[in-house]
Amino acid sequence: MKIKRYIVKDLKEAMRKIKEDLGNDAIILSTRRVRKGGFLGIGGKVFFEVTAVVEDKKTEDGRNSSGRREDIYRLQEILTRNRVMRSEGASRVGSDVEKEIEKIKSMIHDIKSMVMTGKNVELPPGIAAVERGLKLQEVDEGVISKIIEYLRVTFGEVDPKDPEFKSKLAEYLKPFIKTEEVDLKGRVVFVGPTGVGKTTTLAKLAARLKMIQKRSVAVVTFDTYRIAAADQLKTYAHIMDIPIRVVYTPQEAEMELSALAANHDVILMDTAGRSQKNEIQMGELKALINSVNPDVVLLVISMNYRYSDVRDILDRFREVNPTHVVLSKMDETNSYGLFVNVPYYSDIPVVFVTNGQRVPEDIFVANSVELADILAREVLEYAGAS
Repeated sequence: MKIKRYIVKDLKEAMRKIKEDLGNDAIILSTRRVRKGGFLGIGGKVFFEVTAVVEDKKTEDGRNSSGRREDIYRLQEILTRNRVMRSEGASRVGSDVEKEIEKIKSMIHDIKSMVMTGKNVELPPGIAAVERGLKLQEVDEGVISKIIEYLRVTFGEVDPKDPEFKSKLAEYLKPFIKTEEVDLKGRVVFVGPTGVGKTTTLAKLAARLKMIQKRSVAVVTFDTYRIAAADQLKTYAHIMDIPIRVVYTPQEAEMELSALAANHDVILMDTAGRSQKNEIQMGELKALINSVNPDVVLLVISMNYRYSDVRDILDRFREVNPTHVVLSKMDETNSYGLFVNVPYYSDIPVVFVTNGQRVPEDIFVANSVELADILAREVLEYAGAS
């Protein structure tokens, strides 16, 4: 069996090359769009990656050509079915599909074994240590593979203990960390799951706007589920001499917001924490967001969440169109992979990071250079570097 991969500008070019190289009996296994050029896979031009296969006239294992062709068609069928299910937006893969995926992996492995000569070369020790550090920091597997391949191809080997390598690693991580400095004005609403620190984050930003930027600030809370939340905000607002309103209905919200807008530059709005798995609560939140028509929607995500949970949060809260992400509770975790993972997965920029309970001190503006430097330092510590 012969298998060949082509990177082409269009499918016509692919068909021509396949016919020339493999003949009329060749079968296309898969096609997908890829980017070439740019830096670490970012930017560059879009091409098509086409994989085709044809069975040999004579097979080493004695199987007849019809049997080999049947294997090819089986693999093609599984790949096509899996691609269709993804395009239909299937969010959960059933056990049957998982078995099919395992079959795909097994068959692809067999095909690779046919065309590969010799054994797979293990990563050099230094690069393997960097890979281990990235995994322990729970960086997205896609990002890890891009960085490790770049290091392997470009340098062959690296020394994680070299002080200069930390700055180089930070430079490689930086393109994956999307941040944005936003001018908070108009209506700003805070959303997120329960217990992520929305109310405390709001208070920190209110203090920054009022005391440092000398802005006119007002606060509105829709969090009537927790009595303590409204009382906590009232305490902060009283200390900072900021007006606060507690609102119970969308109709009441519009009246209060219109009245406050006349004399205030920024209106910060707190909402009750919502479980992303509760469809009713998410529906209520979406209706609320639509009624207040915010200028900025800040999705607050705790950094002590697992990455799988964060992906679920980002998927479900996409319904309320968050414009930026605030990463909270940096001080409660040793894993900083979310610096990369959140913008890489969602394409939503990180705007603030909180690292403690003090108001207003424990919050800073997210900066890709600084976050990349922090993550690189932790990666190398976890890799065993001094």
